Amino acid sequence: MKEDCIEYRYISSGELKNYLNNLFVLPIGSIEQHCSGPLGLDAMIAENISKGLCRFIKGVVILPTIYYAFSPEWSNVPGTISLNVLSFSEMIKSILTSLYKSGIRRILIINSHGGNSGLLEAIVREWINNYDEAIVVLLDYWKVLGIEIGHAGKAEESLSKLLGISSIGNCKGIVKISKVRSKVIVKGPSVPSKTEESTATKVSFEEIIDRIANEINNALRVAESRGTHFLL
Repeated sequence: MKEDCIEYRYISSGELKNYLNNLFVLPIGSIEQHCSGPLGLDAMIAENISKGLCRFIKGVVILPTIYYAFSPEWSNVPGTISLNVLSFSEMIKSILTSLYKSGIRRILIINSHGGNSGLLEAIVREWINNYDEAIVVLLDYWKVLGIEIGHAGKAEESLSKLLGISSIGNCKGIVKISKVRSKVIVKGPSVPSKTEESTATKVSFEEIIDRIANEINNALRVAESRGTHFLL
């Protein structure tokens, strides 16, 4: 299927009125260590997935990718740039408010960094209360795909290869993922580290985008028919 992306950065202010009924997609990642992989890997994944959606959903408008995010867990490793909670929150709310003031009502957030997940949900839940006509779909791509995603491990490395992004390796440390139900919070490592997952991603890029596109279409149908403004 032909890719037919509309990039927000190329639309003029006067032209924007022609796209107000479209779905506006905001890719959000992070700038953080991924061992020998690129610091912007999460953001690259979010951007690639967002652009891939143009082959499955008509009239998608891709907003500029957000690279800076909430990554305190890796802030002890050189290269990581982490915003604090307030800075990240105010940035996201300012973006959403600006889009709303421009007449945009249908917004999809593609998040590819686990550290953003809880914070993004809290931000959007608070913001949406003052903007009755808005529909915001918040999507963590790995949840839709049912992937056990960690950090710089097998799953992320195999997904990176599907997207044509350089491979990950040369990690000095291993971070174990806790199996307890509680969230265990400890100080992050000071050397490039990865998590260990049991399996790599075995689906094709086409299958990944198809499944995510179906999830988005279903979410929008529910939102528009029941008046539900915020979906996970």
